[in-house]
Amino acid sequence: MFVTILFGGYRMEMFNLNCKLIHFIHHLKERCGLDLKECVDLMDSSGRVMNLEEKQQSLALTSSVLAERQYYVLLRVCRDGDGGRKYVSLLNNFSQSHPELTELLRKLSNPNKERDRKMRGGRTQRSNPAKQTRSKNISANNRKHQIK
Repeated sequence: MFVTILFGGYRMEMFNLNCKLIHFIHHLKERCGLDLKECVDLMDSSGRVMNLEEKQQSLALTSSVLAERQYYVLLRVCRDGDGGRKYVSLLNNFSQSHPELTELLRKLSNPNKERDRKMRGGRTQRSNPAKQTRSKNISANNRKHQIK
């Protein structure tokens, strides 16, 4: 049972899933040349983040979290001042090789901005029907007056 991790300049490393998550994550950081204190995560080919950051000290088997024979992109997890997460792909030219996943990664990194944008859009949509209804009522009243 193994997975392939993509990172750097199109480097691929195979990792054994038959081990505990705590050891898998430690070994992943070592083999990929990362600081052991850094927070990392993996994203599968459908754009789903595996949330390894929450499981760094887990004694569960890695095979319970990752699917065998799958490819995963290595991500760095950065914290911003507001306590939010930002995911940065550690695969060079990620935006060119996986454009559909790049947009998803951007949304995952800024969930508050996406939610705020949707909220603003929702308010605009809600206010428009009310104006349209009022306009229709005024138009209907004008027609009644013209008929008489």
